[in-house]
Amino acid sequence: MNTVELTQYSLDNAFDILAQVVGDLTQEQADWLPPGCANPIGASYWHAVSGADEVICRWVLGKEPLNLREGWRQKALAVSAPEPEGGEGWLAWMQTVRVDLPALHEYAKATAAMLKGWLEKLTPEDLECKINTPIGEFNVAQVVETFIVWHINAHCGEISALKGCQGAKGYPF
Repeated sequence: MNTVELTQYSLDNAFDILAQVVGDLTQEQADWLPPGCANPIGASYWHAVSGADEVICRWVLGKEPLNLREGWRQKALAVSAPEPEGGEGWLAWMQTVRVDLPALHEYAKATAAMLKGWLEKLTPEDLECKINTPIGEFNVAQVVETFIVWHINAHCGEISALKGCQGAKGYPF
């Protein structure tokens, strides 16, 4: 197994576990606003998927993400407040996010397919290419592992815990 195959396996696994964690999610569970400062499940799910889309498209490929190019933002995301510019007010905005769950499931599948197709064309050397990101220089493999795979996996745990707070089973295993 080379680094491209390992990266592809990790990415596929992250999206597969995410799909399992949200597969039985109801709209009511997705919209539930937890006490304290936690975000609704739907907001975290949107963030995990759109984050993967944004990181690869903007940081690595230098193009507009799928959620804008193909209209997924309009199909899957309904918010009660405009998204803030920059980081200021972002956490408060996330608590206002409400999603169209079936559309978000489709966007997640489209994003996973886009990433898989992109990775299949790479060589191990391509994964070593350095890129400048908004938070410093990383190679492509580090970007995929840290800002996509780890990020999705972390949100799977958060979503599972929030499902548990509502009396539902989080991880399916």
